[in-house]
Amino acid sequence: MPALTDDKVWEQFLEWLPLAKPSTDPGNLFGQYRSRLMALSLREDEVDGYLAVVANNMRTRSDGWRVMFNNIYASGTSGFSTVPNALLMATVEERKPGRALDVGMGEGRNAVFLALQGWDVTGFEISDEGVAIAQQNARAAGVNIAVLLESNETFDFGRAQWDLIVATYAPFPLTTADYVQRLRGSLTPNGLVIVESFASDANAPGRRPVDIDPINLRRAFDIFRILYFEDTVAMPDWTREKTRLVRLVAEYRA
Repeated sequence: MPALTDDKVWEQFLEWLPLAKPSTDPGNLFGQYRSRLMALSLREDEVDGYLAVVANNMRTRSDGWRVMFNNIYASGTSGFSTVPNALLMATVEERKPGRALDVGMGEGRNAVFLALQGWDVTGFEISDEGVAIAQQNARAAGVNIAVLLESNETFDFGRAQWDLIVATYAPFPLTTADYVQRLRGSLTPNGLVIVESFASDANAPGRRPVDIDPINLRRAFDIFRILYFEDTVAMPDWTREKTRLVRLVAEYRA
């Protein structure tokens, strides 16, 4: 098999992904693709190179996430938590409801919880399957949520309109200054950002596309008041094994 350009590697991965066996674990999907590449009699270093290209594109592009999460949400199994995030529940327990935004809302577990607590909730999600299930879950709970099929790149965060932004296990550039400024500009004074995700050091080998470097996350949110920060090993909302996580609650200082 001749060497492929990075664009061709990505194109072939996107062609294969809809055909993958449904799985709730993104790591399993990457494992399936590794097996497929190995079956093509590629050398192991070539397979590693192709997977590195895929991982890099997953960090910088949204088209792969749409297909991957369509696969995950269509699997019909619950390899991820369907209850609200614990950090979110603890943070808003004594907080007056306002306007909330759930970014990368998935099946709407956090958005439905907030709506039940009296929040005016908007959520966006890139997966068609995720949006459909979130709408079903909102109807089943008897709440109204504005559910939008949008990517992180195309969603208009607006200016000074959110009292709360939730980003749990969302594959977005939360450690970049431009993105954090985008969040900050969309918050009302004293508005909160809640983050929880997988974590690893920025230079760690084999890090997942969704991993956040805790040091870079805290540095990026220095323009906020940090109310809570944790770099720990715990059970995540995704997957069924303890792993390194980062958690943050930050308040916009007007």
